[in-house]
Amino acid sequence: MHAAGALKSLPDLREWIGPRASKALKVLLILPVALWLGYVVIINVMLSTKLIARLVSYNPTDATLHYESAWSFWPGVVHAKDLRLSGSDSVLQWAVLLDEVEADIHLTDLLRKKFHAEDIRAEGFTFRMRLLVDPTSERDLDAPHIQALPPIPEFTNPPLKPELPPKRDLENSDEGYNLWTVHLEGVDTTLREVWIQQVRYAGGGRVRGGFYYKPLRAVRVGPVALERLSGDVHLADRVVARIDGDVDVTMSTFDPRDIEGPDIFDTTWMRVRLDVELPGLDFLDVIRGEGAEPRVEDGSGELRTNLVIDRGNIEPGSSASYATSHVVAATSSLRAAIEADVDLGVSERGEARLEVRVPRATLERPGKGLPPIVVERASAVFDAPELHLMRLPPGFSSKVDVVAAAIPDLRWLNPDSPAPDAPRFTGGAAFARSSLEVDRLGRGSGALSLLLKQGALRWKETTVKGDAEARIALAAANVLNPTATLRKSRIEIKDLAVEHRGEAWPDWWARIDIDDAKVGRGLMEAAIRLECKDARPAVELLDAEDAIPGWATGLLTMEGLKASATVTRKASDVDFRLLEAQGGSLAIRGRLTKSDGQDPRGAFLVKSGLLSVGIDLEQDGAGVHPLAGDDWVNEKIAALGR
Repeated sequence: MHAAGALKSLPDLREWIGPRASKALKVLLILPVALWLGYVVIINVMLSTKLIARLVSYNPTDATLHYESAWSFWPGVVHAKDLRLSGSDSVLQWAVLLDEVEADIHLTDLLRKKFHAEDIRAEGFTFRMRLLVDPTSERDLDAPHIQALPPIPEFTNPPLKPELPPKRDLENSDEGYNLWTVHLEGVDTTLREVWIQQVRYAGGGRVRGGFYYKPLRAVRVGPVALERLSGDVHLADRVVARIDGDVDVTMSTFDPRDIEGPDIFDTTWMRVRLDVELPGLDFLDVIRGEGAEPRVEDGSGELRTNLVIDRGNIEPGSSASYATSHVVAATSSLRAAIEADVDLGVSERGEARLEVRVPRATLERPGKGLPPIVVERASAVFDAPELHLMRLPPGFSSKVDVVAAAIPDLRWLNPDSPAPDAPRFTGGAAFARSSLEVDRLGRGSGALSLLLKQGALRWKETTVKGDAEARIALAAANVLNPTATLRKSRIEIKDLAVEHRGEAWPDWWARIDIDDAKVGRGLMEAAIRLECKDARPAVELLDAEDAIPGWATGLLTMEGLKASATVTRKASDVDFRLLEAQGGSLAIRGRLTKSDGQDPRGAFLVKSGLLSVGIDLEQDGAGVHPLAGDDWVNEKIAALGR
């Protein structure tokens, strides 16, 4: 009843508003529909005939738009399949590829050479970018690292810089600037591939966020979220990682002309949550180039990260870990194999700790027939007040421990090309354990325990063989200005057999206590106390036996000879000051010096009761001075210089 009354009232409405107003109302109702129909017809004709693509691609070097099909039924909202947008400047080339996309495109911005799109819903996102190659600096354009650059259909391979400079210097001048700008907002797409230079990610995931790029002028990224990543990372033709996780990135606006390499981190905030399976680390050889040493082999393992990075700083709460059961670093002469676990953590106060644990490591010299050096249960801890990706912390402390290390054959210590008269090991083994702590000011302390078994050494006409044990206490060290101070250290030599020019002295022993010693670059100063079986080996090596009178021969055989001395070595100069040596009723003191390339020089005074004799060592041999006294030896010592 009410509906029928309403229909009857329409003519009354037309009479009430009048004929002109009625026509205007019809126009108002029909005009939007007509405009919409006009838009649909015009824009779809432009899309189907690729007129818009040709407009964007007017200068293909600057920008190219391609799609298989496209349509639009609402102003600005465009659907497209198999879309590809690419471009370049004087530095790089890039491309965005999408299987299917729906986006709100600001069509009027196209007239100002700006591709501006919002609310982008897409499938199969692919992004590729590569830097131009300078043919004048790259000798081999078929080199693997050139061939591994991503292909971009609109450009030739490899991407060469033009031989002639561009007509317009757009890097340094705005005059004539007309490059296309790309501005994408509200992106939500599935991910297929990201390929930048030689590094390529291929796999699943989702991308959300935005991007702004004005060539040679401005870049802004994000916030961008890479979600549910699951795929492979390639470097050239190698799969270097299989990853699962999420990455969030935001890069504040920057001028690419002002950014060089790692400086990019100064504009970047990112969160990286990844579980990574590493097939190996041999891809490092690709980065460093063929022939670089050391070569890396294997290194397969797992890497886990939960990092927040703000302008290069690793933020509180971040962590990362890496574990491998076998990684090899090899040179032409050495080969090291390591099992390792690495953990990085940043506390809530921002303090960083890096822990490295090495359950076992070996070091080999291929082709030498020597068993490997073995290290077991080694560890290192590094603490820093903060951690930055591209610079060392302002100061860090460290602690290094080696529970057990073995050199099964001391011939390991011989140089590959020794001098003809250089000492060399002929056998024996060594075992060690050590610890070292260094504070943030570079001051260190630590300890070393060393055991030598059946060590055999040959030097000129002398051979020695025996056991030794050393306990070295490092009281203070300066890592920044390499120096070290030793305190209360001891070296014990046991069951030593010495042979010299057909003479043999078996079962020799000695104990050396180092009360105070300083070691630096080209410098050694030490105060030592010595207790040994006798002085015969030293006397024989100095060719001084004939100079010792009969009444003093007790020095050669007296058990428990004791002495105190100082030793100074600067560069190749050695200064040995024997402060006092006693054996029974005999006493000896003096000084011995030796400069590089010269025979030893020195003077010693031997006393027995009221009898004494001086032994003078000059370049022409040893001399004897009966009844010499303290004045004589003091004068000789002074003549050797300070």
